[in-house]
Amino acid sequence: MYRTTIDFHKRLTRGEIPTPYIIIQTHMGYRAYAEKELTTVFDPAAYLLDGSWLLDGSVLLGSGSAGVMEKSARVISFQPFERNLQSLKEDVLASYQSKTLQHLTIDLDNSDHYFSKLIASEPFITRPIVYYLGFESAPFSEHLKRFAGVITEMNVLPTLTIEADEE
Repeated sequence: MYRTTIDFHKRLTRGEIPTPYIIIQTHMGYRAYAEKELTTVFDPAAYLLDGSWLLDGSVLLGSGSAGVMEKSARVISFQPFERNLQSLKEDVLASYQSKTLQHLTIDLDNSDHYFSKLIASEPFITRPIVYYLGFESAPFSEHLKRFAGVITEMNVLPTLTIEADEE
């Protein structure tokens, strides 16, 4: 069960479709990837502002931003979530009482070898990854977090396949 804001719920009932996207935290900063180009709340310039008040005193510079240093439309597909039983004991019945881990697989476009070059300087393995659903015009704080985990496997070909496990 997920808790959403009233605005999120109203948009869904009006038939609007939220944008699924991922944020990967590398050593250099946060990188956001989606199936379409991200705008507004994902403005990288907002994160670089110093946090001082505007002249009219109403808005804090950089507030409400996701604070990503890169935003790209590179996602080819989000695979369905998978849940696996992690048996802590050899007993079959005891394994049903143990924690179930969620697994996520994402395919990203690497036809221009962008990720092949990027992961040489910013390795993705063992880095945190978060999968969100949100409306671009809504503040980042109202986006729904569907998955949080760590990147465990990658396959770098013309399609970069990222596999992540829940923490």
